[in-house]
Amino acid sequence: MRYLKIKSIMQKMKQNTKWTQEEQFNNSILFSSDVHKNEEKLKQLLDSSDDIIFHDFIIPLHDGRTLKALLVIVDGLIDEDAIRNNVLEPLTKESLDSTMGEELKQVKERISIFNTKKENNLEKSVYQILKGNTLLLLDGYSEGLLLNAPGYEVRAISEPQSDRAVRGAHDGFIESSPTNIALLRRRIPHPSLQFETIKIGEYSQTDITIGYVKDIADPKLIERIKQRLEQIKVDEINNSGEIEQFIEDHPFSIFPTIGNTERPDKASALLMEGRIVIIVNGDSVSLFVPSLFLENIKSIEDYSSRPYYSSFIRMLRFVSFVISISLPGIYIAAINFHKVMIPSDMIVPIIQARETVPFPLAMEIAMMILMFEVVREAGVRLPQQIGSALSIVGALILGQVSVSAGLVGAPTIIVVSISYIAAFVITPIADVTALLRIGLFIASSLFGGYGLIVAMLGLLTHMISLTSFGIPFMAPFAPFYFQDWKDSLIRLPLRWKKQRPKSIPNQRKTRIRSLPKTGDK
Repeated sequence: MRYLKIKSIMQKMKQNTKWTQEEQFNNSILFSSDVHKNEEKLKQLLDSSDDIIFHDFIIPLHDGRTLKALLVIVDGLIDEDAIRNNVLEPLTKESLDSTMGEELKQVKERISIFNTKKENNLEKSVYQILKGNTLLLLDGYSEGLLLNAPGYEVRAISEPQSDRAVRGAHDGFIESSPTNIALLRRRIPHPSLQFETIKIGEYSQTDITIGYVKDIADPKLIERIKQRLEQIKVDEINNSGEIEQFIEDHPFSIFPTIGNTERPDKASALLMEGRIVIIVNGDSVSLFVPSLFLENIKSIEDYSSRPYYSSFIRMLRFVSFVISISLPGIYIAAINFHKVMIPSDMIVPIIQARETVPFPLAMEIAMMILMFEVVREAGVRLPQQIGSALSIVGALILGQVSVSAGLVGAPTIIVVSISYIAAFVITPIADVTALLRIGLFIASSLFGGYGLIVAMLGLLTHMISLTSFGIPFMAPFAPFYFQDWKDSLIRLPLRWKKQRPKSIPNQRKTRIRSLPKTGDK
């Protein structure tokens, strides 16, 4: 509500005839040369909030004069020791050797804080104060100094819980944009790595940072992203998911066409392919565009392993995706519509398992799917120790009791369990697989195998029609880029990947220019 108060008060102040024309220049409120007037204006704008601290002090001068000064800070957002040791002590312990009119320059030189800038706009200064900056005002000067000395607590860098790696880096993004930018800068220490920050949210003033490698990324793609971000006019932005839904090409599609990651090593690798990374301050998840379907079956750890095992794992992930969404549908289609598909040795056990079940097969599978979804959601929301136990023990106990009571057949539990376990292999789109599983199951329940085939063809058509900022979602298969097949469902040796992906627009095609000759005896 503080930003709302500031906005309304500023509008009243700008309309007040007591303000001079200079103070209303460019619809902005400028500082006065009287420090007491500036203090009154700031207190009026900040509505005398208890967490805003106004600290008056005196700066001694060599000629016996004194200079009145004012520090404005937000309690809890600044480093008090840094302000005390690097601002107050240097200015109050020793007299300032300065001529008339040069005090501000001497003060700036004596302050031991790196990020210091002058500001004459009162309105901008208020927002900077509320962001954690410190404002220093001197009597007789119509501009102040903004000192960047943040002191709020941030989470320590740790490995992401949702995307672990056995071999590779074990650091992850946190909720602080400067820290996340530094993690990327450490991996790509090149001047071509550029970051641009814009603020979105009339009240939240959330920093949205766009990162890209200038010599590699497509300028048209960068400009398109900037335009979409600048068109967002909302009250607040809380997380990266809101940005994702505001700027994606197909906001009503079940598939996300903007990727996300918590791993700096993955984000830096994507930047070197020509992607653009979007960092949202306050969120540990960063976005990247364009994002293709194949990103969901790839892992940054694939490039640390031998190509043979990495290719096998990728194929396993793709097969797991197909099994996860289609297995319940195939099972009900085979039992209810196409019994000829079932081997003769399996028919009798399946019929015997269903003799005591009082519900139709469709209702039986639907109950099991809902039960697994409830157990999974409870395991995610509960504390880690309780959630892990509930996910394992709860599913086992409920399944065993349901079979013993004759409410559910054992084959149904096996089919649904395999479907859910397969979804754990492709965690980036686990929510998509859950919905697709239900949709294909409904199609099979109503129309059998024909309904399942038509539904899957419709799904494939929809996926081919998707784009991520104009880039086909199903590339390199639709459209066909044979060159990019070297790193798709299989991963060929790294020395064969001399060119950047053709699926991703970029300005620098070659990424490997020479390698040592090997294999000599």
